[in-house]
Amino acid sequence: MSRLRRMPSPAMVVAFIALAVALGGTAWAAVNGASIKRNSIPGNRLKKKTVTGNRIKTDTLGTTQIAESRLGKVPKAKRADLASNASRLGGAKAANYPTFGTKAIPKGATVTGVFGLQHFFAGGSDDHLRQAISLPGVAPANLTDTTVNFKAAAGVADADATCTGTAASPTAPAGKVCLYLTSGAGLGSTFRGEALPGLPGSRRGFVVRSDNAAASGTGVYGVWAYTAP
Repeated sequence: MSRLRRMPSPAMVVAFIALAVALGGTAWAAVNGASIKRNSIPGNRLKKKTVTGNRIKTDTLGTTQIAESRLGKVPKAKRADLASNASRLGGAKAANYPTFGTKAIPKGATVTGVFGLQHFFAGGSDDHLRQAISLPGVAPANLTDTTVNFKAAAGVADADATCTGTAASPTAPAGKVCLYLTSGAGLGSTFRGEALPGLPGSRRGFVVRSDNAAASGTGVYGVWAYTAP
């Protein structure tokens, strides 16, 4: 009669399973040349470009792990910067923003302003007035008598057909000053624009002139525009 073999107890089975798992894990670590701690995998055991963002614990990366110098501008932050700059500079690029410094007015930029002069004359044979107007910067090219002119209007003596703007919306071709008459004084007065006298080339301003040979006083008011060539 064969002897009945005694079956191992449940506790013994669990013990054997635990031992097998422990020995298996140790053997794997030994074969791969590394000792793996709980919840930790050596970096050299990770396959390149396999760790995704959802496997990184939230709020764990900082300046030590990230090369900030290699990061680009966040798109929304870039748009916010542009909106802020446009608001401060009136929508123009910083390089085109006119100043009263010594730098040249940027190519293609248009600057504008107003002028006005008047004299009540009670005697004599004639009346002549001139007023110098300063540019908000330095013109890149010389202004001359032929490049400082009024748009055609009553009393204008130097009408320039290329001055196509208005006093409400003054414009000028590149390299020219356009003067837009809003009011004239003195019956028979005439108006013209000129370069500053006494200079080989005027780059910082120009002259508005009002003349009246009838000795009844003279004056002129208006708006000007200049575009840098």
